[in-house]
Amino acid sequence: MKWEDLKVYHPLTKEELKPAFKDFIKIISDNLSTFGFFLRERKLIRVSNDLLQIIHVDTRGSWTGINEFYKIEIALVGVCDKSPFTRGRELTGSKRIEDIVKNIRDNYRITKEYPLLADFITRKIIEFVIPYFEKYSHSIRVLNDRKSFRPDDLSQRNENLIFFSELQNRKNEEAAKINDKELAFYTSLNSSKLQPDEYFNELEFYKKKLEISLNFFFFLCFGMTFEEPHLYSLFDSDFDRG
Repeated sequence: MKWEDLKVYHPLTKEELKPAFKDFIKIISDNLSTFGFFLRERKLIRVSNDLLQIIHVDTRGSWTGINEFYKIEIALVGVCDKSPFTRGRELTGSKRIEDIVKNIRDNYRITKEYPLLADFITRKIIEFVIPYFEKYSHSIRVLNDRKSFRPDDLSQRNENLIFFSELQNRKNEEAAKINDKELAFYTSLNSSKLQPDEYFNELEFYKKKLEISLNFFFFLCFGMTFEEPHLYSLFDSDFDRG
C-alpha cells in the first residue's frame, strides 16, 4: 500500500515522536544514498562541484517543543560558506519543497504510518528535487539564473549564495554590495568592538580584498576547501549528533 492511498492514520504519542522522526529521516536517507546523499543531523547533503545540495527535514517543532509536524527545506550552499555549519545560521538558497514539487504540502503530520510517508517523500524527491539539483549542479548555474535567486528575497536567504557563488567564479557584480550591507549590519551590532567577532573580521577581510583582486579568494577557498573545519566535519564518519 502507498501512503497516498491511506484513509486512516494513527497518531503517535509525544514520547514516540523523537524516535519516529529519527527513523523517518533515516529511511529517506537510506533511500537517497545511491544518489550521493549522506545524513548529518536532520540534513541530507550532497556535494556537487562547488555547491552543497541540502534537503533539510526540519522536525524542530515550535517554541512549545517537538510536535507531529515537520517541514522540508531544499537548499544550496556554497562550499566556502561556513556560516550554516559553524555559526548556526540558516541555510542559503532556501526553497520550500512545495516550491519544487507539484501538489505537495510543505508539512505533513507524522503518524504510525511514517514508513509509508517516508517512501512517498522519497519518490517525490527523486522525481522533482533531484532534477532541480541537477539543474543547479554548479554555482555558475546559479549566477546564470539570478532571477530565481534574488538577493532581496529574504525568505530564501539568497544573499550568501550569490556572494559566494560570485567569489567562487571570480566575479564581483553584487558581491561587494552584499558584503558592505552585511558589514554595516554587524558594525551596528558591534559598534564598540569590545568583543572580538570572527565573522565581523572575515567581512572586513573580504571588503579589503574585493577592492584589490578576486584571485585571492579562489586560492583561499579552493586551495584548502576540504580542509576547512565546516567541511571536514561533514565528511567525518564519526560526526553524527543524531
